[in-house]
Amino acid sequence: MEQIGLKEKKEEDTFEELMEHIGMDGKFQSWFNLIFNMGFILTVAMPSFNLILAVTLPNHWCHVPGRNETNYTIAEWKNLTLPKDGNEEDSFSKCRMYNLSLPMGAQTLQGLNKTTYETVGCQHGWEYDTKWYSVTAPTQEGWVCEKEVYVPNTLLVSRVGEVVGTLVFGQLGDMIGRRPVLFLGVLTLVLGRCVSAFTAGHFVVFLVANVVASLPIAVVFQSPLIIGMEISSTSQRALIAMLQFVGWTSGMCVMPMIAWATGGEWKLFMIITSVPCAIVFLAYGIFPESPRWLAAKGKSKKCLEVLNYIAKINGTSIPENALMKLKKLAGRKEKVYGVASLFANRRLIRNTILISMSLTLTQILYYTVVLSVAGMSGNPFLNFLLQALIELPGFLIGRALCDRLGRRWSQAMAFILGALFQLACVFIVLHQERLLWLLIFFVLVVKFSVTIAAYSSYLQCMELYPTCLRQTGTSVGFLIANGLGAIGPYIVYLGTVADPRYPHAILSVLCVVGAICASLLPETLNQKLPETVHDAAHFGTDQKFWSLPQRKKKDYQSAPTK
Repeated sequence: MEQIGLKEKKEEDTFEELMEHIGMDGKFQSWFNLIFNMGFILTVAMPSFNLILAVTLPNHWCHVPGRNETNYTIAEWKNLTLPKDGNEEDSFSKCRMYNLSLPMGAQTLQGLNKTTYETVGCQHGWEYDTKWYSVTAPTQEGWVCEKEVYVPNTLLVSRVGEVVGTLVFGQLGDMIGRRPVLFLGVLTLVLGRCVSAFTAGHFVVFLVANVVASLPIAVVFQSPLIIGMEISSTSQRALIAMLQFVGWTSGMCVMPMIAWATGGEWKLFMIITSVPCAIVFLAYGIFPESPRWLAAKGKSKKCLEVLNYIAKINGTSIPENALMKLKKLAGRKEKVYGVASLFANRRLIRNTILISMSLTLTQILYYTVVLSVAGMSGNPFLNFLLQALIELPGFLIGRALCDRLGRRWSQAMAFILGALFQLACVFIVLHQERLLWLLIFFVLVVKFSVTIAAYSSYLQCMELYPTCLRQTGTSVGFLIANGLGAIGPYIVYLGTVADPRYPHAILSVLCVVGAICASLLPETLNQKLPETVHDAAHFGTDQKFWSLPQRKKKDYQSAPTK
């Protein structure tokens, strides 16, 4: 096993030598990462999440005809024609009305003893609060009451599409290359979202369009990230991840502002937020194929062309024997480790389960918080903007905490903070009309804590697995997280059909589970990371539960072989 690790390292060093010769911190890397790992990511973030605002269901109630013939306000008319739903004075049923014989005079209606009348379902359709949303997919098609489940179903199949797409486009990327898959993914995403904007009247077609749009979401983020990290020095990898994060956060901030500017008209909003990412086609000629992929596939001449292109912009040159080295790389067979290797020993099994649970919980929490914010009282677009902005300090503080307290306790404390504030939300969510800003503050703290937890779990996922299993372990973890994260819409839906306190209570419990999982993982800060499966079987066994990270180790002794 150790010999295999040395062989892989030698191959890695051969390619790195070529990259170092042409420059790994030059002009090409700078503009590539700025354009494709920040600017492009900004445009892709919007169609990745615009469906949430497009299927938002604003406040609604039964339409009872006759108000136009009176001087009653909407509130007064609702008080006369709709039963109460809850303890709040202005809380009325969304799906029931009094069984009245209409039309009826205003004076007669006011003098009725409504307790003697039974309630029935809405007989004349619904009215919607159009203060913020002029029309969304649910208000356009009447996805309310019995059909309200259409909304979480739409979000569910979209997440399922994302999981399937991760597998399909990931495999396709290994077969035909990162570059064509990226542009195919962008085309699929744009067409899927635009088609869905005009097919809500045919629900099955609408679902299919959104599944198609969700298929490439993972690959459009991963392709520029992978290529950027391959052609850049290791010291720049944290910066590249930061650029993607800034691009993502910027896109999530711009998106609600576009929704606000369009008056919440969902079709126009979907098109405006989906089409801009297609501008990447204008950069088709300057987006290179992954040189590492070309070398691995034996496409030595094409790989040499890409390296020449990078060297030219960096003002360097490639070595004369570059083609010969690339051909040698192509002739070597790469040792492949499958998913089964994640279960090679008890330690790996334990860590795989724990890190997968941590990733899953952060996915559920992140997605559910975003969904719940979109349906809160007040200005939904401002609420969405605030929860997106809070990610930036969450990431920066999370990075600082992880480098000082370690990954394990940073993640555990973030989960505990989230649990406390989710529990606090349970006690005030029923009074959000009066305590709206307090509720928003609590939710922002939760989003802040989830951002820290997500950053910490991502680092641990990248660091816990040995070199030969890092890609496999990370992929499996995110597949599980994305798959199970699909329950998020139903947690929010439970709050609308049962009790608004339930989602916060459930998320509070999930945060506690996340804290437990995080605390049981080994610390990776200042540790020599495992390079082989054998190392992974012993990694962290010398760490005590109640301990902080040790000082950085200068030397590392691999686990002894038996």
